[in-house]
Amino acid sequence: GTDSAHGDDTGTLKELVASWVNIERRPTPLIRTDDKHHRGFVSDACGELLCPTEWCWDDPVVKAGICDRTTTFIVSENSWLSFMYENYDADPNNLECGLMKSKLLIMASSLIF
Repeated sequence: GTDSAHGDDTGTLKELVASWVNIERRPTPLIRTDDKHHRGFVSDACGELLCPTEWCWDDPVVKAGICDRTTTFIVSENSWLSFMYENYDADPNNLECGLMKSKLLIMASSLIF
């Protein structure tokens, strides 16, 4: 029924998101859709999208802090992640502006629902 259809969709979603990130961000090297070990903060393209909006992924101190899970750079369920925002960029003075309007998020929700 519906539950199994949604389960199939979310299983497919993992590979599709990797493909979409490749198209959207054009990382070098491209993210392998069949290898989850090279996603997340291991990948610069994914790390930039998963980085909380209050930090800059391009800053080597931020990147190392997140990857090393230092207490200064903890990513949690309370973080506002860049992939959630239109153009993957949040307005620090208005976190609701552009929220839930990123292309990746809209494509993913369209697949599931």
